[in-house]
Amino acid sequence: MRLLLIDDNEVNLELFSAVLETDDHEVIVERDPLRGQRRALAQPFDVIVLDIQMPGTDGYTLCRSLRASGLGGPIIALSSNAMPEDIQRGREAGFDTYLTKPISPAALREAIRRFDRAA
Repeated sequence: MRLLLIDDNEVNLELFSAVLETDDHEVIVERDPLRGQRRALAQPFDVIVLDIQMPGTDGYTLCRSLRASGLGGPIIALSSNAMPEDIQRGREAGFDTYLTKPISPAALREAIRRFDRAA
């Protein structure tokens, strides 16, 4: 699968990329949310993995914008905000899945597998 990972945290990017690449996924990384948005709209991805707390534009706003632009593919939220109202806000923004940090490699893999059409 071809995945777009949008997160401004280097440690998260390294960890999540390593986990996903060991499952033979192609992982494209964007550290800036607006660059990530442009890439998401310009190139095909099977799944977008999107951090919530980023500078400039938060993940909720970015997800809403992607959905408003017609992007219909799966978008997974990564967030340290784990309260029920945060998860509900994620659903309302258009996320398909909302993962809360710390995220285990197994939980991330499982979330991606749910959207793997080849599995």
